[in-house]
Amino acid sequence: MSMVWTAVASTVTAIAGTVATVIGQKNSAKAQEYANDFNADEKRKQARYNENLAEENMRRKRSDNKREIARRRASAARGGLQETGAVSASLLETEDRLQTEVDDIWNRAAAGASHLEGQANIDNWSGDQAKIAGDYGAWSSGLSGASNAAGQLKDVYDAKKAPKPKG
Repeated sequence: MSMVWTAVASTVTAIAGTVATVIGQKNSAKAQEYANDFNADEKRKQARYNENLAEENMRRKRSDNKREIARRRASAARGGLQETGAVSASLLETEDRLQTEVDDIWNRAAAGASHLEGQANIDNWSGDQAKIAGDYGAWSSGLSGASNAAGQLKDVYDAKKAPKPKG
């Protein structure tokens, strides 16, 4: 009878271990998914912050640009130059260059935001894949544990069924 109880105890222990493994794998996968989702959200927040900061920097740059053009116009007027010909062309060229600097601020911010959004999408995908892998691992562990327990229960059954030695 001792052998039967040992086999039963071993089977119960194997089942408990399998359950613990399955729960651990599921929890680990869920934790990885949550961590990746959190990282994705943080990257999206950073992208929005960077875009908002770029918009503020563009507003400031446009204001600075207006002052610069006004300063150049005033300087030309003090020098007695009319806003025609070379003076006008110079002012237009300066305005174009200054506007390009404003556009560059946005282009850099947009490229950075796009990069962060791409990373966020990868984080979301990685989290989904971790959850799927955890689910497969849990199922695999569960099936393996069930198979192991069934084998041990068969051994118990065989041990109980075996003829007792006479003597």
